[in-house]
Amino acid sequence: MKKLLIVLLADSNGHENLARALHALLYAKQAHAAGVSTKLIFDGGGTEWAAALPSHQHLRPLYQQLVEAGVIEGVCEFCAKAFEVYDQLKDGEVQLVSEDQGHPNIGAKLADGWQVMTL
Repeated sequence: MKKLLIVLLADSNGHENLARALHALLYAKQAHAAGVSTKLIFDGGGTEWAAALPSHQHLRPLYQQLVEAGVIEGVCEFCAKAFEVYDQLKDGEVQLVSEDQGHPNIGAKLADGWQVMTL
């Protein structure tokens, strides 16, 4: 089975990064619907989106659909702290991931056959 890991790195500032967040969610939905094993991780500035999406007027429904489908893998714990959204996320429905020095272990995903897409 094909495996796709989408990593959203774009912060929540500006129209261009809104487009990146939207497309990360859309690509995750499309891949999941196509039967591809799909996961989405919020890393770097993307942790800001993890904090914003649960209440975002336009993107919340798509985000919630992915949460309910189990597509959201988690949020980088180190970066959530660095981008000052940790307190908003620590008790949320999405897991904080800290596999390698506080960050997700992308190398382990690659070794397990995951293809990585970054936005």
